Amino acid sequence: MKTIKLSPNWTLQGSKIALAILVALSVTLLGASILMLLLPVLLFITLLNFLELRFLHCYKAGICYSRGLGKRYINAEDIVTVEFNPMAFITVFKITLANGKTHQFMNWQIDEQQQIDIAKLYKSKAGCAIKPNLQCKA
Repeated sequence: MKTIKLSPNWTLQGSKIALAILVALSVTLLGASILMLLLPVLLFITLLNFLELRFLHCYKAGICYSRGLGKRYINAEDIVTVEFNPMAFITVFKITLANGKTHQFMNWQIDEQQQIDIAKLYKSKAGCAIKPNLQCKA
């Protein structure tokens, strides 16, 4: 069975850490009380994002991913559309299910070949056109 294993987007994670350090330094240098409230929130969000970086695997049967300490699964028959939306150094991988729910994966690095391979995995469910960086109706 073919598996597409996506790796974390370390550029995004490094940017989050750099932003947290920048906020911490500005608090130290400027002594601003508003930034003192912002820093713990920013660090908490960064920590939550790191917890979601365990794995994201795309199989013919569906998508298996981690959220925090748990493992979740999306059945391939439930997938209606697959979209890849690039923004700066982030590619948002978005799945729309038959029941109308959507799942977005932003913390993952997805190159063009992986986008094509993922679209091919789910196109046979309802015949989607393979268009990298756009939408694939599965």
